[in-house]
Amino acid sequence: MNPDEELVYEVDENDKILRVVRRGELTDKNLRHRCVYILFRDRSGRILVHRRAEAKRVYPKYYDMFVAGMVPAGESYDQAARREGGEEVGQRNVVLRPLGKWRFDHDKVPQWAAVYTATVSSPVVPQPEEVEWFAFLTEAELAQSIKENDYCPDSLYFYAKLRGEA
Repeated sequence: MNPDEELVYEVDENDKILRVVRRGELTDKNLRHRCVYILFRDRSGRILVHRRAEAKRVYPKYYDMFVAGMVPAGESYDQAARREGGEEVGQRNVVLRPLGKWRFDHDKVPQWAAVYTATVSSPVVPQPEEVEWFAFLTEAELAQSIKENDYCPDSLYFYAKLRGEA
């Protein structure tokens, strides 16, 4: 299925569902939506960081410290998080620990997001349409990477929230 045809929720500033729309329309019109973010760590505590594929419609080739995605119509935040981890990096049956739910006000990607953390339970198998490079970085290495590379602004915001900086 073409990702632009996927049905997703448009939500208001209080996360109330307004209507179901096609993902392409939501992206084209920068409508507020629901997303999930998973901060994956390895058993040593390092963070899974990846570069988004060039084919991505929003922020292609940007770096990200979260595996993230929109919540399709008919799915809960928890269901979407479980699906995203499996689809994007091959992490199925992981224990998701909810960290918070926050609103991100941004011209391009306004959203409500549920943020989780999980420990990788098997080898990382990136989906080529989503991820073109990945590595596990320490907090210090990630801080340096953030200074040197373009990161998705929503992910930077949620990472700062987790660190008590936003």
